[in-house]
Amino acid sequence: MSGSGLAEMRTQAERLGFDLPNSILEEILETATDGEASPTATAPTAEGVGHASDDDENALLAVFDDPRVRTDAGPLSGKTLAVKDNIAVADLEMTCGSAAYSVVPSFTAPAVERLLEAGIAVVGKANMEPFAMGPTGEFSDFGHVTNPLDPDRVAGGSSSGSAAAVAAGTVDVALGTDTGGSVRIPSACCGIVGVKPSHRLVPRYGFVDFAPSLDTIGPMTRDVSTAASALAAMAGPDPRDPTSADRSLEFETLDELEDVDGLTVGIPDTPFERASSEVADAVRTISDRLSTLGIKAVPVELDLGDTEAAYLNIGAAEFSWLVSGNGVTRGQGTGYNEALRQAFESAREAGLGEHVARRILPPAFLDMTSGGASYAAAREEGLAFAARLAAAFESVDALVTPTLRVLPPEIETVTTRADLLPILGNTAPFNIAGTPAVTVPVTSIDDVPVSAQAIAPRFEDGRALRVARALERVTD
Repeated sequence: MSGSGLAEMRTQAERLGFDLPNSILEEILETATDGEASPTATAPTAEGVGHASDDDENALLAVFDDPRVRTDAGPLSGKTLAVKDNIAVADLEMTCGSAAYSVVPSFTAPAVERLLEAGIAVVGKANMEPFAMGPTGEFSDFGHVTNPLDPDRVAGGSSSGSAAAVAAGTVDVALGTDTGGSVRIPSACCGIVGVKPSHRLVPRYGFVDFAPSLDTIGPMTRDVSTAASALAAMAGPDPRDPTSADRSLEFETLDELEDVDGLTVGIPDTPFERASSEVADAVRTISDRLSTLGIKAVPVELDLGDTEAAYLNIGAAEFSWLVSGNGVTRGQGTGYNEALRQAFESAREAGLGEHVARRILPPAFLDMTSGGASYAAAREEGLAFAARLAAAFESVDALVTPTLRVLPPEIETVTTRADLLPILGNTAPFNIAGTPAVTVPVTSIDDVPVSAQAIAPRFEDGRALRVARALERVTD
């Protein structure tokens, strides 16, 4: 029996709080390794196809020579799709926006499969921030993503390429992932619609996690109706993701989306108070117009508390655990594909890069040195916010807030942790609560888009979409 094996067993025992003599540890080690030889699952991979995109915004990465189509029938027939590059598409290289990570999956994630079955044509993969970290779209190892509305302003992140491709008209629909606002932030920066579904509504198998308790996959489009059709196609359980919810979204016609008469929408205090006056006033003006559609808008109390900091601590801690486990998402059921695990392990060995390190190390260090107390405190903050949110929903059907607290920032101006808060402060709380949130462009200030966010209780995604459509109808 090797001395290194016993030493590793001793390390694990001490980590878990077991004080055992070597004789007992040797027995346990023999049981653990009896009959085992380097246990690994199979890791099927495919040969890469297609080519590198050369679009003006640097929004796309690997694309098919001809879009992949499964059927010419279905609600999304005739529309094109780009897929964020942390979601598997068979035969296309996946990088997660990092030069250290590369795999060509032999399978397609169920979220994409369902869109193919709905008639969509997959164009290719969309550029992104490395491992989905960053709200600006400036840090991909494959180059900065340009905002097609204004090249001097950020495209937003981390689903930067997805937003830019839709806004530029390169594709009709894009998939993003949203952990703290990564669908809604770039959608707001690029003036398009972005949907963060209820947590677990869309299965996440074939997706490289950031923070499993927060992660969602959602559509990005130029109008609410198309977003609703895309989400309806993707929603529902999949056995490869045991955490996916047995829920669906029954929304297929514009008439259903426009059924809002009699709804009461809350205008919560803190998300407006923490926004700049120009953004807050612009969203209030649009919200006041909802009455023309039969929606009653009323003030409601909702203290966001310190959820911004709680989100940053939760996300970083969970990603640090993923790194230590080479991408395996224990307890969540989505991170066990062996090809993706091996790619994550190789990326870890190569180094995940300075950008990721700067985002992850401070809260991960606190998590380690506090013995998990900082993570527990962040979760307690999130639970307290969820309780306040539930109380707000007792008197209203949905909420409307500014999506960003400020106008989309100019490039190279978001450099500190404090700079992140005006961008994600109104989005991240609803990842912690697991509720649906839809962002819609509603007006502009000096040709810069301003977006509002419609939020509904968990698994009431249809209601959030109906309020988003109402905002779209009364927009400037």
